[in-house]
Amino acid sequence: MVIGELFQQAAKICRPALMLISVLALATAAAQEFSLRASIDRPIVQKNESFTYVLRAEGPVRGEPDFSLMAAQFDILRRSRNTTIQMVGGRTTQITEWHVQLMPRQTGSYTLPPVVLSGSLSNPVDVEVLSTPTTSAAGDIFIEVHATPDDPYVQSQVVYTMTLFRGIRTGRSSLTLPEVSGGEAIIEKLGQDREFQTVLDGRNFIALERRYAIFPQASGPLTIDPVTFEAVVISPSGFSNVQRYHSEPLPLRVRSAVPPPAAYADAVWLPARALSLDENWSAGDGELTVGIPQTRTLIINADGVLETQLPELEFPQSASIRQYSSQPELGRAAEQSGIRARRTEHFVVLAQSPGAHVLPEVELPWFNVSAERWEIARIPARSLDVLTGSEPIMPEVVVQAPDGSSVSVSQSKERIWQGISAALLGVWLVSFGLWWRGRRPFGAPAETVREAPPRRTANRRLLRQLHRACDENDDRQARQLLLAWGGLRFPDASPRSLGALAALMPTDFARALQKLERDLYGPQTGCWSGKDLRAALARVNSVSPPVDITSHEDLLPLYR
Repeated sequence: MVIGELFQQAAKICRPALMLISVLALATAAAQEFSLRASIDRPIVQKNESFTYVLRAEGPVRGEPDFSLMAAQFDILRRSRNTTIQMVGGRTTQITEWHVQLMPRQTGSYTLPPVVLSGSLSNPVDVEVLSTPTTSAAGDIFIEVHATPDDPYVQSQVVYTMTLFRGIRTGRSSLTLPEVSGGEAIIEKLGQDREFQTVLDGRNFIALERRYAIFPQASGPLTIDPVTFEAVVISPSGFSNVQRYHSEPLPLRVRSAVPPPAAYADAVWLPARALSLDENWSAGDGELTVGIPQTRTLIINADGVLETQLPELEFPQSASIRQYSSQPELGRAAEQSGIRARRTEHFVVLAQSPGAHVLPEVELPWFNVSAERWEIARIPARSLDVLTGSEPIMPEVVVQAPDGSSVSVSQSKERIWQGISAALLGVWLVSFGLWWRGRRPFGAPAETVREAPPRRTANRRLLRQLHRACDENDDRQARQLLLAWGGLRFPDASPRSLGALAALMPTDFARALQKLERDLYGPQTGCWSGKDLRAALARVNSVSPPVDITSHEDLLPLYR
């Protein structure tokens, strides 16, 4: 009799499992949202120099945008529309872009007004129109450069723009990449090159504009070295020769990190121009039922930082509502105005008991470089009324045991139900992990190859020196050794900063690196203790080395 009841109970458990599969299938087909964003290809232009206004809509479009308000200060030269279908966040999305070429009439600072489309309002866009230089056209070829801002905070973004002007014919040519001296910086290219025609002192020039995002890694003076343009110059008579042209160096004054408020003393230094924290649920209202998981998605969007700088979200767990996280998704968009970074974290949320429960709020401290103050991005606490599962609760039946003690059959069944639920959840988590691993690029190596003896020797030597630096609390020596070790362990990624290395390592190791960074670049230095980093090294050594998704070679373990 009991065995038959157990089979009936197991059959009932299968139905929630089928519901779980349906929920997961529906989670990837969430309702498509409409978004509208405006941008320009260059925020600083000169009079008699055209620029392009881009309006991008994600989602179904109703009607056409009205750009007539822009005609008050600008001539509308050309307008085009392009529609594509793309995969965004795992779902099909319609992308529509309008490109409007504008020519300013006067110098000054202008704000392009928001545009209304499909019931949504785009963002305003600022543009600065400068007067045409009177002396720039003295040469046939010259390079103009500028950096914004010229007094950045450490690890914040500097937009470096170089424009090459050519008033004569050139043949084969090359333009060097920007480099820095006097410090360290991460340099990333922004978007595609832009080529346009302009008139300087009544003379026609072809201009090539190229932009980079520069992230200084230490406070103090930093110089962006001159870039060099080398070209075969063809004279009107047909003769040609190779000539070189250089830009001016640009000095920067990199400011130190600002300590966080006392209430957030352990906050990671995150200097951004803008940051938002958003929440989505697989079920739109976030309704929970006991035993039926939902997918909760938390998204960090930030302007002016790299995706590797975005920290892991932390919040207290609730005993009544369990949240199981998966591997985060990191991404970036290199726009003309700078880097837009995104970190997406998915959580499987499973309610343990019915009734009223509260999900605690999620907080992310960050430093607003525009307002020069710390701010807190929040997702408010959420009150949830957890529903009871669809299965009826069996009445408790007490059976007298042979020794006279009472045994609760319902309690025994409850333990069996909990065991089956735990097994189903474990199977789901394993399946989710296998699915995630299956997203690794095709052709990634499945087997490790034994490293060459010279690399093992170098690895052991670096680790001995790193342990010594930790024991002696030598922060600068530890930083140099960590970067050298990171280049050996991750030969393809070759991290050039502690932040880049932290993105490749486990969470506790990354936190130890962040503490080291705060001591190196913060206002108070010389107080670093190497104990946490040494312990993190030992913990990393206790597990297999992580897989480098960018490399087709094996990673060096910590010890051999």
